[in-house]
Amino acid sequence: MLTTEQKILAVVCHACVFLSLGIIVPLIVMLVSKDDYVKTQAKEALIFQLVMVGGFIISLILTIVIIGILGLIFFGIASLVLAIIAIVNVAEGRDYSYPVTGKWARNM
Repeated sequence: MLTTEQKILAVVCHACVFLSLGIIVPLIVMLVSKDDYVKTQAKEALIFQLVMVGGFIISLILTIVIIGILGLIFFGIASLVLAIIAIVNVAEGRDYSYPVTGKWARNM
């Protein structure tokens, strides 16, 4: 059974996407925390946000050829929807892994 502190730390890591702190807070939590569950969730959030930032940058560059606008819309919606799903799952005490980046984060 997860403690309230574990749930709160995991939720904060995933919710930082809404505060524009998506990379900083999960990195700090991952480095400071001693709990494996919290570290795993922080790593998941960190890797996911890094991929989203990379996608945003590539899409921003591709706006020159108009296709980047679709990428910006996709990455914007994906980062918000998947973060909300992660927050709900983690708040209920379930272990959550993002669809694509989860395998990368777990293997690191």
